[in-house]
Amino acid sequence: RVLFRSYGNLGNCYQSLVDCRKCIEYPRKDLKIAKEIGVRGGEGRANGNLGSSYQSLGDSQKSIEYHEKHLKIAKEIGDRGGEGRANGNLGIAYRSQRDYRKSIEYQEKCQEIAIEIGDRGREGKAYGNLCSSYQALGDFKKAIDCCEKLVKIALEIGDRRGEGGAYGNLGDAYESLGDHQKAIEYHNKLLKIATEIGHRAGEGISYRDIGTLILFSSF
Repeated sequence: RVLFRSYGNLGNCYQSLVDCRKCIEYPRKDLKIAKEIGVRGGEGRANGNLGSSYQSLGDSQKSIEYHEKHLKIAKEIGDRGGEGRANGNLGIAYRSQRDYRKSIEYQEKCQEIAIEIGDRGREGKAYGNLCSSYQALGDFKKAIDCCEKLVKIALEIGDRRGEGGAYGNLGDAYESLGDHQKAIEYHNKLLKIATEIGHRAGEGISYRDIGTLILFSSF
């Protein structure tokens, strides 16, 4: 069990380093060993890791295939946490295919399970993903509601990055509603957090968005 978990973790590391070949190779080895020794939970996790790897490579269809396998196994063995993760990952994959309704459906299942098992971090991520899908559908009021819930959870569990991402999404939503002042306020909150945690990319995006909003507000 230690061995196939190690392969799975190596796969996640290579995924972070964008080594495309290895981020698929190691979860495949993980999956092979899990099947050989009959560990269904490990098999489910390996399928989930492969799904995430393919998603990072931009192959959302292959990602869906593996996350569905993870979901099936999680249901079979009663792994509610794994079931929640698989639903959340399927929601992300469908959102990348611009199937926002289906994405919302899976994220709501993820959220429901997260609440049931008391996983506040997963619940917050579900709200963040729901916010993005509602925004893409032009339902900015629902997007704002989901982002505000994410902010509450992020503050509660000390998730600074999640809090910053929610402020950025709130800024985008208020900009879409034409409330530029409120949008600037939230983008400034994101900028403050990005600066504090050393997230240079988030800092740069914040400066760009605030500058654009100030420019348009001056007309």
